[in-house]
Amino acid sequence: MNPLRVDRLSALLSATPRFRGKGRVADALGRIRCKIGDGRGRCLSGGTVLQVDLGDRIQRAMWGGCYEPHVRRCLAALIRPGDSILEVGAHIGYLTTFEALCVGPQGRVFAFEADPDNYSRLSSHTRGVPWVSAVRKAVWESSGTLIFERSATQGESGWGTLTSVRDLRAGAHIPVEAISLDDWLTTETVTAIHGLKIDAEGSETAILKGARRFLNRFRPWLILETNDILLRQASTSARELIEVLDSYGYSAFAFDWSAMIRVHKTSVPDGGEVLCVPTSALHSVGDALRRAGFELDRGSFA
Repeated sequence: MNPLRVDRLSALLSATPRFRGKGRVADALGRIRCKIGDGRGRCLSGGTVLQVDLGDRIQRAMWGGCYEPHVRRCLAALIRPGDSILEVGAHIGYLTTFEALCVGPQGRVFAFEADPDNYSRLSSHTRGVPWVSAVRKAVWESSGTLIFERSATQGESGWGTLTSVRDLRAGAHIPVEAISLDDWLTTETVTAIHGLKIDAEGSETAILKGARRFLNRFRPWLILETNDILLRQASTSARELIEVLDSYGYSAFAFDWSAMIRVHKTSVPDGGEVLCVPTSALHSVGDALRRAGFELDRGSFA
C-alpha cells in the first residue's frame, strides 16, 4: 500500500453507490477542492494511492470514483487471479492498478503509454507493484518512430494522439517509439494474454491490424472504444473496426453498467466501449458476465 493517504472526500465519493448525477456532483466537488487546495488530490485504485491533477476532467472523475465504472465492473467480471492483461493507453494507471489488484502477484499487467508526462506518473504509481510492467511506447500497425501530439486542451490530459491519426498542430509534437503487438511478441517472453484493453484515441483499427498473430495466438477478450469521429480522422471507421474484429473471429458487444448488447456490422455504435469475445470463449465469458449481474442478449453467448 502506498504510504500516502487518500483524500477523505475521495474515499467517501468512491464508497457512495451509483446514483443519477453522481458524476456531476463529483466533478463539482473536485473543482472546489482544486480551487481551495493546491490543485492535487489523492484517490485509491486497486490498493494503490494515485496522485491526481484536479484541474483535469478525467482525473477528477478518477478522484470521485466515477471514471468508467462500467469498464471496471466488466474487468472485475472477466479477470481472474493469475491472468495476464495488456493495456494500451494506460494514462496515469487508474485502470492499470485496478487490473493489477484483480490478477494478483501471480499475474502480469503490461501497460503501454506514449505521452511522456502520463507515462512518468504511470511508472511512479506502479513502481510498488512488481507484476506491472509500464512501457513507454505507442502501439500501432507497425513498429518504428512516430510523432505524438500532446493534448493542447487544458484539463484534458487524455486527448493526445499520434499524428498518424490526426494532427491538430496545436499541442507539443514528440517523437515516440511505436510497436505493433505482433512485433512485441518477439521482444517479450509471454505464454498467455487473457485480456486486452485499448483506449488509444483513434488508433484502434491500426492496432488490431498489427495484432493478427497476437490475437490468433492468445485469443484474449478485448475492451475498446468505438469513437467514430476519431476513427474517421484516422481514415477508418467504427464499422471497419468491427469488420476487422469479425474477420479475426470475434463477436462485439456494446455495454453499459448493466447490459451487453450484440453489435452487428449494420448497427455499429458510433461511440462507447465494446467487449469483443472470440467465438471459442463466448460460453465461458457469458457465464462470468451473468455471475457478475450483467443482462445479456438472449443466445448471444451460447
